[in-house]
Amino acid sequence: MSQRLCHLNKKDLHLEASFGYLFGDDNSPQASLGVHHDMSAPLSKYFIFTCHNSHLTGNQLSSDCSGVPIINALKRGVRVIELDIWPNSEKDDVDVLHGVTLTAPVAFIKCLESIKESAFISSEFPVFITLEDHLTKDLQNKAANVSLGAFQYFLFTPGGEVLKEFPSPESLKKRVIISTKPPKEYSQIEEVKDKESDLLSDEARDKLAPQKGNDKHLWLMQGMFRANGHCRYVKKPDFLLNPNEIFDPEDKHPVKTTLKVTLYIGEGWCHDFDHTHFDPYSPPDFYAKVGVAGVPEDKNMKKTETVENSWVPFWNQEFEFHITVPELALLRIEVYENDMEKDDFAGETCIPIAELKSGIRAVPLMDNKGDMYNNVKLLMQFEFISPPEAT
Repeated sequence: MSQRLCHLNKKDLHLEASFGYLFGDDNSPQASLGVHHDMSAPLSKYFIFTCHNSHLTGNQLSSDCSGVPIINALKRGVRVIELDIWPNSEKDDVDVLHGVTLTAPVAFIKCLESIKESAFISSEFPVFITLEDHLTKDLQNKAANVSLGAFQYFLFTPGGEVLKEFPSPESLKKRVIISTKPPKEYSQIEEVKDKESDLLSDEARDKLAPQKGNDKHLWLMQGMFRANGHCRYVKKPDFLLNPNEIFDPEDKHPVKTTLKVTLYIGEGWCHDFDHTHFDPYSPPDFYAKVGVAGVPEDKNMKKTETVENSWVPFWNQEFEFHITVPELALLRIEVYENDMEKDDFAGETCIPIAELKSGIRAVPLMDNKGDMYNNVKLLMQFEFISPPEAT
């Protein structure tokens, strides 16, 4: 901020400096609270950022298994890694692969080395490895020894005592916990043959293929785990931890707050995209969707007008959202470029309502994989209005 203040003179604020400050990193919409949840409670009292099929480079039927997607997942903050372990083709070692498919295997030890290399880059809180075990007894012992050798003192072992409750994230900082689950039906692995490519129809295969980075459920999960200093552990709200009450998200709840959102302007696309990316002949036609995700009663999505032929769309539109369970609510923002055939994605973000700051804020947008654009931001205003006191 001090660098921007050099643009100030004694009587006024230069327009360029004002614009630079409003869109600057210091004016972010999410409170910079660091890790502020109580991290000393048992692990069962937290939501934990989890990844499914962590070892796959692509779809679940024919892609490769590799340590690279595991490293990428851990760098994004994933705290639970799933590995599907099977005997190798010679039945004398352990491989990781998606069973009874055409996925190319990777050695179990390589996956463990990838986890050890990147486990605590993004967060110092514990990493879980969930093993779906298809091994014989001898190979189970080998997998256990390989795991002990790979992680050594990083590996959490409870010893002989029976734990009365789960340890806390705080007590397990920079530790790795391995849990196993047997397959639904144990069977001897058979060699994958070319004919198995016909096991599923093309339609079923498409449904099993991962989304190409545009999974809105993934965006919501990424937004939820931006809370609590991005440590990827979010403590459950008290009403989910009360053993004497059952929280039903379908119930009708009183409004706790009303969020008033004003979307003013967006900028930065001209820096992050080629000038022909959205339309080869004219500037883009942007519109935005603004809404809330949460319990069913709070879900609401609204749409702005389309601003035609502008890289810097000016909307100046206001929306209100009544929120009954802010502890579980996320602010959703998506921007698209209007197109006759299919609208083009132009950015998204999700922000925990509980950590959203009031005032005029610069909201950075992400690409469809959840990576932040270098320059694309929206200028927005947020105001929380308390409900009137009951008389």
